[in-house]
Formats: sequence, structure tokens, C-alpha cells
Amino acid sequence: MTTETFRDRMRRVAPPWLRIGNNEKFLYTLGVHLDTLGDALVAGVKQRFPGLYSFESLPYLSRDRRLYRGRDETSESFADRLTRWLVDHRRRGNPYALLGQLHSYFAPNNFPIDLVYVSGQRYSLDVDGNITRSLIPWSPDDEPERWARWWLFYNTDQWAVTPPTQPEIDELRLVPRAWNAAHAIGYIVLFPTDAQLWNYPPGHIWNEAGTWNTTGPEARFVTVDDDI
Repeated sequence: MTTETFRDRMRRVAPPWLRIGNNEKFLYTLGVHLDTLGDALVAGVKQRFPGLYSFESLPYLSRDRRLYRGRDETSESFADRLTRWLVDHRRRGNPYALLGQLHSYFAPNNFPIDLVYVSGQRYSLDVDGNITRSLIPWSPDDEPERWARWWLFYNTDQWAVTPPTQPEIDELRLVPRAWNAAHAIGYIVLFPTDAQLWNYPPGHIWNEAGTWNTTGPEARFVTVDDDI
């Protein structure tokens, strides 16, 4: 089905004296402006639907829907995530929702991520997006009353030598801050391959042969919120 333009319809219904000379030119110019306005209105409506008309609106939809485009994420992939934003946001604050958003954000250069709650409940995300759940011995400090806390362990060597810059820290906070439960306090641990903390990974203790008291990569901590 071919849509009739304003310029064609106006010429078709116009009386004969409007179809000749300068009258025709004036009518055609008016029709062109109406067609342009109509095209702009249609484009404006379609821009609200990610990827339907173009990808130019993705940054604005990202801001409105509190979804952040990954470093190397394609426009097609991000448009798909923006399309299902309502479904995803229903699970905001859920560990599976947070890890799922992190997997999309870092794709295709994913690395393993562990989400550990103060209770010892751990959710492990592999590079393919699979999440496994386990319970580990975890005593991060002597403040058990601060029960609403979690730690994200980014198992990557990206910051093993050089600490993250302030723009990188701001970027690292984006997804966890947006997808955190309202009452929880979060920390990000940049955890190189050979790094170890007290009792993490589980079972490691001080003075363990070949591990402690030797020079090696250090874990780096980033708070999700500035006021912690």
C-alpha cells in the first residue's frame, strides 16, 4: 500500500485554477512543508522505540530507562536491552538482575564476577553469563549489625598494575549503583588473578606457603557510593 503525500493529495483535490502557474508552485511548496512536518512527527514517535527508526536516540533512552551501554556493546544489542527495560527493572535489587546487567555491560570482553553478601551467600557469574549460587565462610569484619552489604569481585588483571583512574571509577560504579537494592551498601573489589585477601578465596589464611609475605598483585577497592 502506497501512502499518498500531502503534495499529491492537495494537487489532486485542488480546483483547476490552482494547478497552473504560480498557484501550482505555491500549492506544491505548502505540500512539501506538510510532508516534512509529517515525516518528522512519525520519526519522533518511532524514536521512542529502540532501534525501530534509528540508533540516534539510544543515549537519551539509556538515561530515561537507567540502563547503561557497555564499553563495546553493539547498537543492536543495546537496543534489545532497552526494549525489555520494564521486565528487567522489576528485578532490580536482585543479585541475578545485577549480574545480568554487568555481563551485558562488559560483553564481549567478559571476566568472572563474584557477588558475595555479608551472610556468605555467593553468586558467581562466568564469562558465558551463567550464574551459580553457593554458601561460603565469609567474615569480612567485626560489624555483623551492618547486614545489608555485598562485595563484587571482578576477577580480572585489567587494573593489576595501574589503579583505575577517576573516570574509570565513575564508570565502574554506574551499573552497581543503578541496580543495587535501595538499602544495601556495596563495594567493588578489583581482584587480579593471583591476588588473595584474608579468607578469600575461601580457605586461604595468613602465612600460607607461597602466597603471603611475597610480592604480588594487590586487590583494589572501590566503594559504590561516595559517602560510605
